[in-house]
Amino acid sequence: MLRSGVILLVLGIAVFLAASVQLFRGRTKKAHWCISCVLAMLLVGNGIWNANRYFDLGIGVPKTFSAENWAKTAPAQRHFMDSDLQNSTELVGMSADEVRELLGTPDYADTDTCLSYLIAQPFDEVTLDLTLENGIVTKVEEKDH
Repeated sequence: MLRSGVILLVLGIAVFLAASVQLFRGRTKKAHWCISCVLAMLLVGNGIWNANRYFDLGIGVPKTFSAENWAKTAPAQRHFMDSDLQNSTELVGMSADEVRELLGTPDYADTDTCLSYLIAQPFDEVTLDLTLENGIVTKVEEKDH
């Protein structure tokens, strides 16, 4: 549970609220309250960062497709840029070599009839499958495995 960051989020909020109550009751100095605010921000920030990794929220993941973004993004997080890829690039009609040049070596399958790239991995793998006929892409679809 600690890996999810939820505990850190709750702890950060609790620190802030406790320090605020103490400040307004006159039981603490303003400097101590400021220190608790910094601690709360660090806890909440760390909690959000961990939650992002655990729940795959996509914070900090490129959503605009480019060959460079595709290459540097983990295969399990490419689903964030999949729609931009399909809207900005006409994959149907491209040769297999052009696709490999654009997207790199396929992660899942690389045959004469299919190029398959891993784009998500929440529980089951999701792939972007490009069907080939005579080395030319004829169909693009997402598949759950």
